[in-house]
Amino acid sequence: MKSLLVFFLFLQAAFVQAQEIKAKVLDAGTKQPIPYANVVFGENRGLVTNEEGYFSYNAEEDKLPEIVKISSLGYELLEVTPAEISEGIIYLKPASIELGEVFLSNKNLSAKEILEKVKEEVNHNYNFDNSKKRVFLRQSGTSYVRRFNMEVDKSTIEGIDQDLMNEISAKIPKVSDSYKEVLADMYGNYDTQKVNIIKAANLYNPQSMKNLEEITENFNTLFMNTLKERSYLKIKSGIIGFKVDEDELKEGLVVSEKKEEKTPEEKEKARVKSRKYLQESSGANVKRLMNGMFWKEDITFNLFDKSNKYKYNLNGYAYIDNNTVYVIDFEPKRGADFKGRMYVNTLDYGVHRLEYENVKPLKKFRLFGISTADDVYRGKMIFVKDEAGKYNLSYLERETGETVGIKRPLTIIEKNKHVKGRRKQNELDLDLDLRVSEIVKLQLVVYQTEAMAPGSFDNIAATDDFEYKTFKTYNPDFWSGYNIIEPNEAIKNFVALDAEKENL
Repeated sequence: MKSLLVFFLFLQAAFVQAQEIKAKVLDAGTKQPIPYANVVFGENRGLVTNEEGYFSYNAEEDKLPEIVKISSLGYELLEVTPAEISEGIIYLKPASIELGEVFLSNKNLSAKEILEKVKEEVNHNYNFDNSKKRVFLRQSGTSYVRRFNMEVDKSTIEGIDQDLMNEISAKIPKVSDSYKEVLADMYGNYDTQKVNIIKAANLYNPQSMKNLEEITENFNTLFMNTLKERSYLKIKSGIIGFKVDEDELKEGLVVSEKKEEKTPEEKEKARVKSRKYLQESSGANVKRLMNGMFWKEDITFNLFDKSNKYKYNLNGYAYIDNNTVYVIDFEPKRGADFKGRMYVNTLDYGVHRLEYENVKPLKKFRLFGISTADDVYRGKMIFVKDEAGKYNLSYLERETGETVGIKRPLTIIEKNKHVKGRRKQNELDLDLDLRVSEIVKLQLVVYQTEAMAPGSFDNIAATDDFEYKTFKTYNPDFWSGYNIIEPNEAIKNFVALDAEKENL
């Protein structure tokens, strides 16, 4: 019986393993990874490689596809069987372009004329009907402390000195990252969506928040031990100043007490609240991405809406999915904000792929030593053409970032008119020099698209319960059996500073 059990388990493991395809796509000549290659497993079913060329696919209904189609811009279309991917490496050959093929079907258009054709054919080329899409959404957040200096010029508060400021600077993590991953069904079109989460994970670093809490607690304790009854504070920075009265002071400098264990009812309430927030924030992120499609008006990436502000260069031709595409570069003129590249089909003027990035901060503010800058805005859009000739969304990516700086003097004076002697009781003078950046990256992968019956969109009810776990270390088993965009090395190596080997 024991031998039979072992044999059965072996067969079961082999069967499960056989339902997964996992590989890395490389350039046949350079052996370099090919990021964001299209991997198609059937009609309206596929994925893209990650930025390191990896992909994995878990077959549904215990059935692997007979043929896998792999393509990327500038490479020949490759068709292979799952068995041919057993070694985990796939090579794509660079495609050679026969220019005669381009001009047999098209006159010699300028890059600007091609762009106008793209705009004319959007409604014909792209699928705007309601559909059900199985999607994977990853939100990556990274914070950078570029500079954190606090110089103490004067302090009469015991314990608040330069040593404390140096300790604060040392405790704050210079780089901290976090990731939220959501597998969901998305219903609707490019204008209106409903998102129902199936499963979600949160990789985050509680130590970064814990450090800030410890610092705040220590600072508050020192203040509370020094401040006299019925005192108030005068806070000044240059010519700017304000008063903090006694009630505000007590409320703002409360030293937290020991947290009590939550009751089962409180835990359940927190569980429901966290899932509701994730459902709403995921829907908002999807909407934010969809609202940035290149053909829409009044969007931040305004290449097509404000085409006269850009100059264009037809930079040759490439192949994708056995189609010839124009390679068009664009850059600003007349104060525009973006540069990038697009790949346009030479026959129907559909955009297969579009990449863009800002060349200058989109917004800047500087006044009295305080500065902010929206200095990162870049993204990608990838579409796959189906058998009906329509372009369907395959991959969306957008990164946004902001930098905040403070370089100002700060004076905090404790005053008390109820204590004998001078009204001024204590004073703390600081020179602040802080600079912090944050970048948020959204990635949306569409794995499967199904048509929806007319009128069915309104009947889609929101989900309020799904599996959602938070981890301090990357857990490779959590997504086993599901299709996601392969995690990169940064995610695989994610470990919180105080990580335990178990879920929170």
